[in-house]
Amino acid sequence: MRALARAVVAREGVLVIAHRGASAEAPENTLHAFRRGIDAGADLIELDYRHAKDGRPHVCHDATLDRTTDAVRHWGASKHAIAERTSGELRALDAGGWFHPTFRGATLPSLAEALRVIQDGGMALIERKTGDAQTLAKLLVDRGLVERVVVQAFDWRFLAACRKELPGLSLGALGSKELTPERLAQIGQTGAGVVGWNHEYVDARCVARVHGKGLKLWVYTVDDPARALALRALGVDGIITNRPAAIRKALDAAAGEQR
Repeated sequence: MRALARAVVAREGVLVIAHRGASAEAPENTLHAFRRGIDAGADLIELDYRHAKDGRPHVCHDATLDRTTDAVRHWGASKHAIAERTSGELRALDAGGWFHPTFRGATLPSLAEALRVIQDGGMALIERKTGDAQTLAKLLVDRGLVERVVVQAFDWRFLAACRKELPGLSLGALGSKELTPERLAQIGQTGAGVVGWNHEYVDARCVARVHGKGLKLWVYTVDDPARALALRALGVDGIITNRPAAIRKALDAAAGEQR
C-alpha cells in the first residue's frame, strides 16, 4: 500500500514536485510528462484540471486549447475554450506534437485517466483551475484516493468547500506576492496544511511565518538548481519544478555533502 498524502506532506527534507509532470522533457499535463516525472523520482506529480462542456474534468492548464493542442488546426480560428468543448471533442486533439514530433498523438487526458497513471507509481498534486468541489470529491471517493492525493488551488473558497466535502483530504493554498499575516490567517480557515507560494516572494521571514503556523511551505516554479539550493537553505519544504531530475540531483548532492 502506498504512502498516505499526509505522510508525504509531513516528510522531512525538501520534496521535489514535478510541475505539470516533467514538463521540460515532455509536453506538459500529458501522460508522457507524468511518467517522466515519476521516473525522475519526484515526490509528487502536479497537474491542472478544468471542466469540459459536459462537466467532465480534463487535464489542461490554460482556459483555451490553442497553446498546448492542435485545436487551431483542427477547428480553425483561435481561442478555443476547453469549457466550450465536450470530452469527445477534446479526445480528438493532439496534445503532444506542439512540443516535439516525438510526442505527436498524445491525448489531452481526463483527470480520471491522469490519476490512474500517476497513482500507479507516484502521488498526484491536483491543481483545480475550474470546477466544483462536489465533482472532484465524488471522483476521489469513487477511486479510493481521498487520503492519497493532495489538492491545491488559488481559490481558497474552493479549498474550504473541499474540506467540508472530504475532511481527510490534504490541501494546499496557492498564492503570490507578499504572504502577510492576514493572508496566512485566511489560509488557516481553509484547513490547508500546505502553503504554495511564488518563490520570488519567499524569504526567511516568510518561511518563519508559515512554519510558525504549523504549515508546510512549497514554492513554485523553480528550474535553476542554484535557486533551489538557496530555497532549501531558507527552509522551504517543497519545490515545484519543470525539471524534477535536475532539482532532485542538486538537492541530493547537497544533502550528501552535509552528512
